[in-house]
Amino acid sequence: MNEFSPRSTSSVQQANGPFLPQAEATTPSYLVAKAQQEHPLLSWWYTIASPPMPKGSASFKEQERFRRGRTGSQIILGLYFLLIAAVPAGFVGTNIYLIPIVLGSALALILGTALNRMGLVNSAGIVVVATFVVFPTASIVSSPGGLSMLILPLYALLVLPLLCTVSFFSPGWVFVMALGNSLFTLYSLIYLPRTAELSAILAIAFFGIVTPIILVQIIVSIVAYAWVQGTTHALTRADRAEELARLEYDMARQAEVAAEQKRQLENSIQKIIETHIRVANGDLHARVPLTPDNVLWQVSGSLNNLLARMERLRQDAVTMQQMKFALQQAHEENARLRKVIGKSIY
Repeated sequence: MNEFSPRSTSSVQQANGPFLPQAEATTPSYLVAKAQQEHPLLSWWYTIASPPMPKGSASFKEQERFRRGRTGSQIILGLYFLLIAAVPAGFVGTNIYLIPIVLGSALALILGTALNRMGLVNSAGIVVVATFVVFPTASIVSSPGGLSMLILPLYALLVLPLLCTVSFFSPGWVFVMALGNSLFTLYSLIYLPRTAELSAILAIAFFGIVTPIILVQIIVSIVAYAWVQGTTHALTRADRAEELARLEYDMARQAEVAAEQKRQLENSIQKIIETHIRVANGDLHARVPLTPDNVLWQVSGSLNNLLARMERLRQDAVTMQQMKFALQQAHEENARLRKVIGKSIY
C-alpha cells in the first residue's frame, strides 16, 4: 500500500464505528425470562408432549402458540388417565364396544400428542377434539338395548370437547362446540332407542333431565371462555409491558452510545488541533494518533499523509541546499585552482 494513501474503511464502519469497547452488551435482569421450577415428572411429560419452548426474542404469536400447546399437553395427560380409568368399565360393563372405542381414542390421542410435540398445535387440537367428541358420543350411541338410566352420567363427558377446544383453539369456538353437544343431547334423548324405564322418566321429567346437561354446557363454556380471554389479555398486556421495557432499555443504550461517541469525537478533534499547533510551531514530525476504528480516521490519515509529504519536501529542500552549497564550494575551489595553475605557468 502506498505510504501516502490513508487506509480506507468501509462505509458501515464509518457510520457505525465501534466507539465503545468491544464487550458484549448485557440484558437487564428484568428482561430475562426466568425458568420456572417444574415437577420432574411434569417436565418429562413436556419433553414428549409439549412444543419446544420458544426463544426469549420470539414473537407474541409464537409465544401464544407455545402456551396453547403447553396447555393442550396438560389436557392430553388428563385424557390419558381418563382412558385408563375407562378400561375396567369395558370388561365389567355391558357395552362390548367400549374397549375398541377406548383403544381407538388412545391411538388418536397418541397421534395428537406427536403433532403437538412437533409444534402443529392446530392439527393436534383437531385430532384431540374430534377424538373426545367421538369417545362420549360413541359410548352413548353404542349402548346395548338403547339408552338407559346408566347412560345419563356419560353426558357429563361432553364437557371434555369443551376443555379441549378452549385449550387448542381461539376461545370463541367453545360456544360452537357447546351448541353441537346440546343438539346431540336433544337428538339422542328424543330419537335414539331407549329403555322403557328411561322413556317413562323422560315422559314425566324431560326438561328436568335435559336442562342440567345443557346448563352444564353453557356454564362450562362461559367460564372457559372468560378464563382463556382473561389469560390472553393478561399475556398481551405483559408482552406490551415487556416491549416497552425493552424499548426503554434500547433507548438508554443508544443514549450511552451517543454520549460515548460525542466524548470520543471531542477527544479526536482535540488531538487534531494539538497536531496542527505542533506543525504550526515547526514540528513536522507530529502525527494525529487516531486508530482505524475512529470515525475521524480518514481525516487524520489525510492530514498525516500531508504532513509526511511536507516533511519529505523539507528534507529534500535541505538536501538540495546542502548540494547547492557543496557545488558552490567546489566551484570556488575550482576557480582558485585555476588561478594557482595560471600563475605557475606564467
